[in-house]
Amino acid sequence: MSQYKTVPFYNNWIDMSGFIAEDGKGHKLNVPMKMIRELETFNDEKLKKWRIEAATRCHQTLGPFPALCFSGGIDSQAMLHCFAEADLEAHVIIFTFKDGLNKHDVDHAKAYCHTFDIPYREIEFDIVSFLTRDNLAVTQHYGGISPQFNTHYRFIEILTHMGYTGVCFGGNAPDRVAGDYGRNLEKNEMHWVKCHDKFQIAVQGSFLSFSPELALALAVSTPECPLRLDRDHANWETYKKVRHAKYEQKVIGYKRIGFDIIQQDTKYTGFEKVKEHFEGQSGDGWAFERQFRDPLAKLPDSNKDMNKYKIAVNKQQQVFLDSIYFKHFPSLP
Repeated sequence: MSQYKTVPFYNNWIDMSGFIAEDGKGHKLNVPMKMIRELETFNDEKLKKWRIEAATRCHQTLGPFPALCFSGGIDSQAMLHCFAEADLEAHVIIFTFKDGLNKHDVDHAKAYCHTFDIPYREIEFDIVSFLTRDNLAVTQHYGGISPQFNTHYRFIEILTHMGYTGVCFGGNAPDRVAGDYGRNLEKNEMHWVKCHDKFQIAVQGSFLSFSPELALALAVSTPECPLRLDRDHANWETYKKVRHAKYEQKVIGYKRIGFDIIQQDTKYTGFEKVKEHFEGQSGDGWAFERQFRDPLAKLPDSNKDMNKYKIAVNKQQQVFLDSIYFKHFPSLP
């Protein structure tokens, strides 16, 4: 076991005790107003400082031999940018699904590394075997109900056995939706915060949320998606349209923060071809969900917290964050 312990948020700038207790209380924002006011005047020099600080602070929690899990998407691209800019030692790891089932992501990840001269290590992973044999057992151990994030937990186990002292994923910065901040910091995306004590090494599941200055700068620099969607009441084509629109808005925010990113033609999860594989076997477009997600939610000890979580900012924090946001995007309602 590594001597380095998971630190979800630098200086506990987000307090997720309500989420961990599943009591429905929002995430508390533990930052001084002085820091929020700093967001009013950020420039290239300040943004560079915050990018380097985020990587340096995170690196200190991960120990001397950390692994950066690189999917090829813009979230993990932003993570790599910060670590490279800070000139920190870390191994970039690309997990390659057997039979090319995440080839579109892997090809993009390799292209990014080649463009910016970043060395990387490939590890082949049999995703079909994992899902059919071990997905259920991983949920029983860690408590999550997402086959995608169960896959991440197995990645962590593999990297633990390889001797790494910590593992870092790109994750997400807090978003802004209809005036609320951090609606995306919940459920499956942040489940690692609940179960981090079960990992044998330090884990940072959301680098972009770790350091307050960088995370909040992203929150107020990324325009809200103009489209809304209730996933349960929309067809697949509509869902893809909204997902792509959100991706385009995120790209705007990331470029404003100064990240060197290479945009994909659309937003990928890395599991598109995996789902197609199981659909091809059965002819059922929902085969992946029926086989590997639905059974997890039915387990007696699975996470059944139905509360919605966001950052519970106070009135003063809300006013300042909104004023900064609308300076960037004055035409938005």
